[in-house]
Amino acid sequence: MDANDRIDHLYRDHARMLTAFARAKGAGPDEAEEVVQDAFVRLNRYGSTEKIENDLAFLRTIIVNLIRDRFRRRKIAPVFVDYDDVGTELTGEEPGPDRRMEARQALARALSDLDALPELTKTVFLRYRLKGDTYQKIADECGLTIALVRRHLRDALAALAESRHRDRPEIRPSNKFNNKFGREK
Repeated sequence: MDANDRIDHLYRDHARMLTAFARAKGAGPDEAEEVVQDAFVRLNRYGSTEKIENDLAFLRTIIVNLIRDRFRRRKIAPVFVDYDDVGTELTGEEPGPDRRMEARQALARALSDLDALPELTKTVFLRYRLKGDTYQKIADECGLTIALVRRHLRDALAALAESRHRDRPEIRPSNKFNNKFGREK
């Protein structure tokens, strides 16, 4: 049996299984078929199949590499935009009156929740989350230890999560902080 017959035989017997393998590795339905065909083309280009001990394992390796290459290309390659297809009229999606009202109410609740925090806890939280200050900088300027900075941040996050849960019961606050330190709810 020559190399072309061997490859043809492999394709007829295993193409469906290799397509399923490609899909399991992340290729879409149409892309999986393309990848399998490309794998067989590469196998054919490789030349002497006598050097290959396990044809299926070799094909699987080629398929995995092809899928990785495609993912890499998608991640790096710029998105192609055909400017002829883009209309000159761009429509902005401005939120409707209901959505604007919800946003205002959410902002008012968030500001109210922040104001309800003890002053030092609020200061530590705002400096860390909004200003981006480091634990060390906050500790030095507020006269605290790093452990106390962490405790104030933990307390702020727990209080804000709890108040958010109170306003929106479908959002469950994380028990991570309370459980970590042995506190009961």
